[in-house]
Amino acid sequence: MKSMKSKFFRNKFFSVGMFVFLMLFIVACSSSTDTAAPTSYSVTLLQTTDMHSRASGVGPFLSYSPMSTGGDNTVLGGFARLATKIKEIRAAKTASGSAVLLVDSGDYNMGAVYDFLWNTDPASLKFIQAMHYDLITLGNHEFDYGPAKLATIINASKTASGFNVPIVASNTDFAGATGLVTLQTDGSIIPTFVKTLPSGIKIGFIGLIGQNAAGDAPNAPPVTFKYNYAGADKAYIQGIVDDLRTTQGANVVIALSHSGVSPGTTPTGDDITLAKNITGIDIIASGHTHKMTPVIIDIPNTATPANITHIFCAGAYTTNLAQLDFTATKTGITDLVLTNYSIDNTILGDSAINTMVLAMDTAINTLIAPLGIEIADVEATMGNFTLSGLSSPGENGLGNLIADSLRYAGTSGSTFTIGAFATGVIRDNFIPLQSISFADLFAMVPLGITTADDQTNSYPGYPLLKVYLTGTEIWAMCRFNGIIAISGQYTDDFMHLSGIQYTYHYNPTFIALVDSVNAYAWNDYKCTGATTAVAKNVTLYPLIIDSYVMGMLLSPSIQTLLTSLGVSIHPKLSDGITPVSASNMLSVRLDKDAGTTGVQEYYAWSALLNYFTSAPPGLLGVIPVEPYDLPVRISPKRINP
Repeated sequence: MKSMKSKFFRNKFFSVGMFVFLMLFIVACSSSTDTAAPTSYSVTLLQTTDMHSRASGVGPFLSYSPMSTGGDNTVLGGFARLATKIKEIRAAKTASGSAVLLVDSGDYNMGAVYDFLWNTDPASLKFIQAMHYDLITLGNHEFDYGPAKLATIINASKTASGFNVPIVASNTDFAGATGLVTLQTDGSIIPTFVKTLPSGIKIGFIGLIGQNAAGDAPNAPPVTFKYNYAGADKAYIQGIVDDLRTTQGANVVIALSHSGVSPGTTPTGDDITLAKNITGIDIIASGHTHKMTPVIIDIPNTATPANITHIFCAGAYTTNLAQLDFTATKTGITDLVLTNYSIDNTILGDSAINTMVLAMDTAINTLIAPLGIEIADVEATMGNFTLSGLSSPGENGLGNLIADSLRYAGTSGSTFTIGAFATGVIRDNFIPLQSISFADLFAMVPLGITTADDQTNSYPGYPLLKVYLTGTEIWAMCRFNGIIAISGQYTDDFMHLSGIQYTYHYNPTFIALVDSVNAYAWNDYKCTGATTAVAKNVTLYPLIIDSYVMGMLLSPSIQTLLTSLGVSIHPKLSDGITPVSASNMLSVRLDKDAGTTGVQEYYAWSALLNYFTSAPPGLLGVIPVEPYDLPVRISPKRINP
């Protein structure tokens, strides 16, 4: 038997030895950990924004051929080619040791025929899930269908595509919007997001909707936004950024901001206001204005000029992918480099994503089968001229064409009727010699959906309304157009009018004064013949307008603007007395088939389809040079400043 003394010394020796060994191990590990935990980390931020469901890109639908290169030089963008570029950059940067973050700054919905899938398997969210985006935010057009249907969109994508990409919304109050509140509760919509890099450096994200964008979301209520970055909401936004840094430990803060920036010598936009007034935001990945930034816009904070916020934007419609490389450190960012990639026909599309889009095409054809058409069906052909609504405020051929189609759809009997369509709702153009498919036609006027629950389909599109204006109000509408044209302000609100010809002149005091307003014959839908005077009196005239533009016209901001300009426009019901309001708007929907029980809604796209394909006085499948090619038009102008 061994002595107790021997056992004691053995245990003592073991304990001391083990202590020394453990101390050396801890020191070694500590040294190793310090080496493996650098104080900086390379990051690649990939951004898309304002994709607007452009799964097949921008340009003639029938020309899009992503699985070959060089053939469709009239088309930019598209999910398949965008996917190829994302995967290429992600693989290369990951292999080089960079962290790659893929984000979107809102308005991924609304803008193409793929919106027909909104309540079954929403196209853009399906793409976002398939491409493993890290996070996204909401844009104003996500609210085009209203809060309840936005919740339907998100839930439909969760069911059909397993959508689980975080949606960060920091300045949006969802109170009263039950479906969206539920999505907040289950963590689908979150106020902030933090990504921890392998080094331990934390990147915090916020998601914002700016003042201008909020003004373009008339269907958002009861949802509201805290967008006054320089005033009433400044402390609120600053508190979110401060919480990210102090409580959540973010070393870098990035805003996915659907607020907007317009690049140039002196950049403007709500994101400039954000950068100047809120400290602690390192990067703003901007959206809303559809303007790609060729270089990083560096904006010093007004209170702390040494605090610089760096702004960039990918543009719109999947036509560009923005890549911002930077080094993240414990105290901020350095070494910023912006690279823009044009998504064009030099890129071979990703086969898996292309297969996904083709399956979407098939699903849409099933949904629109009751119309007797498919998305690739040719509805009209173009001559050798261009129709574009993306111009400075004033008359243009495309705006006239759309307004003419609304008037054609809504004229009853021989009653003189006016068609009106706002510039800001025109979303595409037609190119020379184009064969215009249904997909192309829909992309021209794709926005919105009805708020009624009495329709047998779930087709997108704001319903057309038939309201009434007095002769005096028609003069006022023409004057408002003149003010917009002269000032260059509120250009999205410029109204293209069918059935009306007017003249105005510049006046330094009142900006624009109308000299004359004349009406074309009730059945002169192209507005090329003789006119008669419209008196400035209480005579009522029917006006065909879509519910979105009506909502904007009735909004407090526009009504305040009209009042400040001395302009009064208050559309009325057919009694000529009761003002149109949000509560009675559905009662004045244009009925496509009065012989069928209930209201069969008309939309801008269905009015265009009807006008394009009908026998004269419709267009019978051909877009004529006269009167829509303005540079060579023979007939008198509709607007004569």
